[in-house]
Order: sequence, then C-alpha cells, then structure tokens
Amino acid sequence: MESAAAAAGWGLGAVDGVLPPELLLDVLLRLPAGPICRLRAVCRSWLAFTTDPHFVAAHAARHPAPLLAVGVQGFPRLCVDLVDLSGNLVKQILRVGKGRVVSGSSADRVLVAGEDHSVRVLNPTTGSISILPSHRCGGADPSTIAAWFAFGQTASTGECKLVRILLNIDNSRHLSEVITIGDTDGEWRETANPPGYLGWNCTNGVVFKGAAYFILDYCFSDPSFLERGCMPSFDFATEKWSVALQGPLNRILEESNGTLSYHDLANQLMLSGLKGTLCTSHWNDQFYTVDLWFLTDSEKGTWSKDHRINVDAVFHGIGDYLKVQPLLVTDEGKIVLSMQMGSKGVVQIYDPVTDTSSDIIQISIYTGASVFTGSLLCPQSVGRALYEVLPQSWALRISTALMMFRFGVIKV
Repeated sequence: MESAAAAAGWGLGAVDGVLPPELLLDVLLRLPAGPICRLRAVCRSWLAFTTDPHFVAAHAARHPAPLLAVGVQGFPRLCVDLVDLSGNLVKQILRVGKGRVVSGSSADRVLVAGEDHSVRVLNPTTGSISILPSHRCGGADPSTIAAWFAFGQTASTGECKLVRILLNIDNSRHLSEVITIGDTDGEWRETANPPGYLGWNCTNGVVFKGAAYFILDYCFSDPSFLERGCMPSFDFATEKWSVALQGPLNRILEESNGTLSYHDLANQLMLSGLKGTLCTSHWNDQFYTVDLWFLTDSEKGTWSKDHRINVDAVFHGIGDYLKVQPLLVTDEGKIVLSMQMGSKGVVQIYDPVTDTSSDIIQISIYTGASVFTGSLLCPQSVGRALYEVLPQSWALRISTALMMFRFGVIKV
C-alpha cells in the first residue's frame, strides 16, 4: 500500500488510538486543512504526525484547489476571508489592518496595501503579518498618490521582492522602489522609474519568468519614444526596466477593423497570470464581450486569442466603467473572473463548455481580492498545544470516528 510505504519512509511510528499509521495517513490525507488543524490537539503523536513536512507536502498535492483571498471590511480593521470556488469560507484572518487586498499578490502570500500605500505581507498559513517600512511620499497627501505593486522572486536565487511605483498626480513625478522580503534590515531602495506612464486600469504587475509586467497608459504614451503595444517589465534580479515584450494590442486593433483606436483601449485592457503565462483580457464595451489573449512565445511576442466570454446581462450598460480581470483557470478549464463596476464587484466562475457564469462572492474595490494557491497546513505547531489539556481518551474516540469516515459511515 502506498500509504504504508510513505508512513514507513517518513519515520512515522505508532500513534495513539486504534488506527495503524498507514491507515491514519490514508484517512488524514482525505480531510481538508481545517479539520486536520483541529485534530492536532488530540495528542503529541498526532501533532507530530500532521506537522511532519512530508505529510504537509502530500496533503498539498492531494488538495491543490486554489482559494480566493477576499478582503472584508470589519471594524476597526480589515479581515481577510479565504473562500473556495463555491464561496464557502475556509479560514478567516482577523485584524489585518486598514487597506485592501492586492490582486495577483503571490502564490503563498497575500499583500494588503494601506490607505497611505504602506504594505503588509500576510501569510495565510500561519496568520502572521509582516509590516514593511513606510514609503517616502515627501509629505504629499496620500490621496494624491497613485500606486502600482508587484510581488515576485528572482529567477536565480529565489529571493522574494516587492516593487512599488508611486505617482504624484499633482506634479506627475514618479517614485519607483523595491524591497527584499525577509531581510532583517530591509529598506526600500530607489530604482529607475518606469519607461512610461503605467495604465490606471491595471494597477498590479504580473510576474512571469522573474519579471513583473505592466500595461502602459496608451493615452499618454509617446509613440516616438515607446513603440505602440509594448509592455514594460521590471526584472527582479537586475532591478531594471525593459520594454522588450510586445503585447497583443496591435492584433486587437487589426481585428476591430477600424472600430477601435489606441485611446479606446486605455481602459479596456487588464493583465493577469494564467496557465503559467501572461494573459491580456480585452473588455469590448461595444459587444459586451471579454477576449482572453495568451502569450504563446515570449521571444517573438506571439499571442493567441483562446476565449471570448459573453458578459452577464446584469453588467450591460456599464461601458468603460466595467473592469474585467481573469484570476485563474481551473483544472477543468473553467475561468474565474473578477468584475468591478464602480465601487462594487463580484467574482464569477465561467464555464466555456456551457457558456454560463455563476457568482462566487461579492467584492469591493476598497477591500480587494486575490488568489491563494499555497497550503493552509503549517509544518510547525503554533502556540500552546491543546493536547496538554485534552484527555488522552480523545485519541481513541477520534480514531474510531476516522475509521467510520474512512469506510463511509460518516462524512466530514
């Protein structure tokens, strides 16, 4: 039995209760993260069993389904709810601080941007929050500052870095800076400014192959300086900007047969990371459709239009004020979309086979949403172990219940 071999290979010995280690492993790998965390309170051996790094890795492989990290306005501080793709609450993290969840944060971290563009890095697995140093906005009113963020890793060393671009709306001055996450003396380091004005509609960079990509504001881009359709990128290793990649903008204009211009696209494009590559979504307010363009060759700048999504009739008439951003593609090929109009929005899941959409959860631009694909199981115990106050007889009782679950007598 695979479970028996794994249990033996991990050095898992006898555990309290009536189940042998291999059968206990088989049962626990079937459970969601929440019940397992509660079962750690049964006894010392179960705590050791479920915090073993091999078990945590095996559980993550068995439960790869992504979660949505959704900001919820609480009082006095923001909460972050982790929900599955059916909208069910899996975990709630309280008192995160004032701000909003940054879309496209990271695979296993969630960024929360404050009203003054300060940044907190949230680890949903442990619930820990790292507060990054304040930025230097030169005494300017934070409400006059626009901000873009991107969180990624260097391709060679795996260092985690955060780049933040601030724009003073009053005087059009940029401030681009980067910080290395995890440095004990981490400070913001000023870098060169982006090569052009970044798009207001898409304020979060998308990380691909060690660089963060952004969309330009084509209304203010000078074609004599920047080629139309290029995408600026920030390399996390060199901490320098580049404009080597061409986006699908020219292809979109060609297909429009003269009905669209560069200025029309200023508020219609969003950038995402889907299926291991870059994806540009084009919201066409003339036909109420969203086209998804996927990067197929980064060297040649080749893009392929893989999907056309008909937007739900409830959003008709919104026009340029509608923002549509794909968040992820499931293993079944369904597409999760964030749709915002005004201050409100909704996360939907779209089935291209049936051409239908269903709501997952309501969101707000003031609190934000992102995707979390990490594991909620922490390989270490956190805080005082509850097994110190639970009777040992609980191990026997819960083992019996797990045996019944294994053979379908009860369900979680």
